[in-house]
Amino acid sequence: MKKIVWKSLILSIVISSIISNIGNSLQDFEDYQNNYSLGLSNSDSWSKIVKEGGGIYTIYCGLVNGSLYIIGRYYLEDNDNSYLLVSNFNPSGIKEWELSIKLDFLAQISYVFDNDNNLFILNEYYSSNNISLIKVNSSGALLFSKEFNLDLYNSDVSLVLGENNSLLIVGRYVQYPNLQTLFIMKFNNAGQFLWNTSFNIFSYSKYPYIVKDSEYNMYVYFKNNSINNLAKINNSGAIVWQMELEDEVDKLIVDSNDNLYVMGGKRDFRGYFLKLNSTGNQIKEILIENFIAYGEDFWYLNDLLVFNRYSMSILCYDINLDLKWNYSLSDNITPYFYFHTFLAKDSHDNVYIIQNNGLGNINLVKVSSTGEFLSIIIWGGSFDEKPVSLNIDLDNNIYFICDCEYFNVWGDPYRYTILVKNPVNGGTPPEPRGYLDIRDYFLFSVVGIACIISPIAVLSILRSNKKRID
Repeated sequence: MKKIVWKSLILSIVISSIISNIGNSLQDFEDYQNNYSLGLSNSDSWSKIVKEGGGIYTIYCGLVNGSLYIIGRYYLEDNDNSYLLVSNFNPSGIKEWELSIKLDFLAQISYVFDNDNNLFILNEYYSSNNISLIKVNSSGALLFSKEFNLDLYNSDVSLVLGENNSLLIVGRYVQYPNLQTLFIMKFNNAGQFLWNTSFNIFSYSKYPYIVKDSEYNMYVYFKNNSINNLAKINNSGAIVWQMELEDEVDKLIVDSNDNLYVMGGKRDFRGYFLKLNSTGNQIKEILIENFIAYGEDFWYLNDLLVFNRYSMSILCYDINLDLKWNYSLSDNITPYFYFHTFLAKDSHDNVYIIQNNGLGNINLVKVSSTGEFLSIIIWGGSFDEKPVSLNIDLDNNIYFICDCEYFNVWGDPYRYTILVKNPVNGGTPPEPRGYLDIRDYFLFSVVGIACIISPIAVLSILRSNKKRID
């Protein structure tokens, strides 16, 4: 009997110590593994949590002069506040600086870097007439933040860099469904207003319908009376030429020779490429069979690359629109139609393709410059990881951003964002900091009280038995 009692006493003390340590480990936090190891001796391979304590949405990753800029909307877990978040990381994964600005409304973000590496961010507030323009230098100092009221409800506002580091804000006023106004506002690099112009349209969408050439002329796609229109606008806001298109446009791309490529889909499940020169004259057109166009499925990486979701293949065309190679991804990536796919090229013209594999992990496929399979990396852990960007620097280092989501012991979802450099096969993401909520405190309190009462009861029983024996 005494052995059982003493075993109960020891067990109570052990349980009490374990619970105490769990609480302390959840509360303690040492920079959430600043340079989380991926399991290799290569010290230049790491993954890092971008921001703890909330989710980042509308994430962008910019690679400028070897620095990584993470730009997005950030939400705290414990309230409804929204923030503009800009984080800067060096190539070793060390966060150099971070800027957080509270937003009054949900915002849509557009950004550009000028030739002096200053970052400009345009915030479009949903269901509001206001937009804000923010300038941040390469050291993270906020140089200015200006808000503009456009008097009319605005939508699909985009930011474009003009000549001499000037800024062009392009968007539309919505007056009523069948009458909209496309507007262009120009500011100098200090954020001072210079001029504005506008013209009536039927409909317009921000992405991906604005591109610029080396002379800072803009190409804009819009509709007028259900007719597809493509216009070239110079840096003074005047229309240089305008033409009608037979089909809708899903993306515009300008190459290094200022040729314009128009990409879209036809009604008979075919995609098309249309190549125009700077004067609007057609050079060539090709069709892609069994294809539905999505704006995010086209890339210009010295060659033109297309992801065909139906055939799960990558098509590579040269700038003359001649097919160079066609690579099937079906053996490497699970064919989930709606998953995002991102492409990048290294200095040897090898192509890297990243996508969620449908099992919660990320596949990174490497294809040669001739379309031959080279390697595949499967990266991820027990959580659900989804890539949102892919970049390769001049030294062929690979960077990607991914969203991670997992469920805690109570079944609550938790979302966080990870920045990864040079992922390795079998690598896993760092786990986020644990948080205690009222349910954890209640559980610890109940068990803790039980652990305190239990030894007291045991000692009381031991004393009573000793008195009886005496």
